[in-house]
Amino acid sequence: MPGMIYEPRPGEHVPGDCRDPDREERMNPTSHPRCIALIAIAALIAAITATAAQPADPTAYGRRIYLDKAQCSYCHGWAADGSGEPQSNGGAANLRQSFLNRDQLIEVIMCGRPGTPMPHYDELAYTDKRCYGVTEAELGAQRPSPPPTTTLQKREIEAVADFLLAKVINRGPVTREECEEMFGQGARSCGQYPNNP
Repeated sequence: MPGMIYEPRPGEHVPGDCRDPDREERMNPTSHPRCIALIAIAALIAAITATAAQPADPTAYGRRIYLDKAQCSYCHGWAADGSGEPQSNGGAANLRQSFLNRDQLIEVIMCGRPGTPMPHYDELAYTDKRCYGVTEAELGAQRPSPPPTTTLQKREIEAVADFLLAKVINRGPVTREECEEMFGQGARSCGQYPNNP
């Protein structure tokens, strides 16, 4: 319908348009001052958004799952040293002394450890031979129990493994620095740990 959409007449300049009012052909947008400013602002917004979307600590997601969603800390302790919460049986592995690689960690988290209290976090564990090449029927009473909280998705299991590899595995005794990273600078409970060597 005529009159519904405004179309400039030949040679008429429209604010924000990257056309030269003296020519009908399209100009290079980077040669017009307003267009350069708009491009610069858009690039700045994109850069800020991309930076804000990335966590300062790339292992934070895995740490959050370890501590909160999967509640690994109940048995393994906040520092993964096997101490666990006071109510736990205290028999969990000290992951700080572990030499497992990423694939092995993922398998243990997904499948648990048959014959031990370590649960499986893969919802479909032992429904087929994905875990250690055995099924629930073959394991019988040795089958690891489901987790006390919830199962995890593969990406969550991988995030926990990445967190453990970056911050825990083969790290030795807990340090005051690690404790304060967890509980805050100057936390009283961190006084029992030595300073970083």
